[in-house]
Amino acid sequence: MFGYAIGEEIKGNPAEFTHPDDLPMILSNLSRIMRDPSHIPTLQYRFLDKKGDWIWIESTMSNLLADPSVESIVINFRDIADRKQAEEELVKAKEKAEESDRLKSAFLANMSHEIRTPMNGILGFADLLKEPELSGEERYEYISIIEQSGARMVSIINDIIDISKIESGQMKLVLSETNLNQQLDYVYNFFKPEAEKKGLQIFCKMIAPLQNEVIQTDREKFNAILINLVKNAIKFTKTGSIEFGYAPSLQQPQSLMFFVKDTGIGVRADQKEFIFERFRQGNETMNKSYEGAGLGLSISKAFIEMLGGKIWVESEEGNGSTFYFTLPAK
Repeated sequence: MFGYAIGEEIKGNPAEFTHPDDLPMILSNLSRIMRDPSHIPTLQYRFLDKKGDWIWIESTMSNLLADPSVESIVINFRDIADRKQAEEELVKAKEKAEESDRLKSAFLANMSHEIRTPMNGILGFADLLKEPELSGEERYEYISIIEQSGARMVSIINDIIDISKIESGQMKLVLSETNLNQQLDYVYNFFKPEAEKKGLQIFCKMIAPLQNEVIQTDREKFNAILINLVKNAIKFTKTGSIEFGYAPSLQQPQSLMFFVKDTGIGVRADQKEFIFERFRQGNETMNKSYEGAGLGLSISKAFIEMLGGKIWVESEEGNGSTFYFTLPAK
């Protein structure tokens, strides 16, 4: 159990082989055994093996001769490393489940706010349209607000449907030939007015302006990934520029690496891991300043992994972010 051969002498005081944090408990029980032979404790603690590693054991200690005047203690050892590992995994699973419940509760509270906001806009301005003395300009403005609120509502519902399908394992791939340059050009033209309205420059970088940059992938999911990332870049950038594009991956042969770069608020080091988790946003206090359900990155990550790629971010708080993702170049 401890890595010694049968008959090999183990030199040293037993206390030297017991973990310092567990030693007081051992000594206390040994002392009591000497005073009270009827005390037969079963203890769990860490013991040092021959290689110098701490292993979890369970031992039963007893005063074999039942004679307080004779210091003769018998200790039976049992290896419980697997049991301890299972216990630790159960604790982690429980903590993860509790955290998941907390996040879902926070998500539902945030989602109710996200849904109420455009609904209030739709109902409120629809009611104002009933006013008979409205000018044509006011009527047009109210209709525009209703349209924007409706579009935001549709976007939220689409995200909820996507994340629900991902959670239940019902999301399927539909592979087809996809012209990358055409898709990137579509995203560029779609977001250019929004970026320019905000005073931002937007650039699209392709391998070459060729018509035959075609790969086998799920076109709708590829579009959703790129749109989510560019939309986020515009949302979290007040001044500067947005740049997106792709090139052959140097680290992964037969793969393409896509990027979306911005000069926005950036991501803190401690946020880089959980921003891709479901029901999380980079900073959960952002909801007050930035609208959104916190689903875009988690949906993008799920789609990218379904397509055989991976996603990561390089960023520094206050100095912008660059999101990278790879896809197989089939």
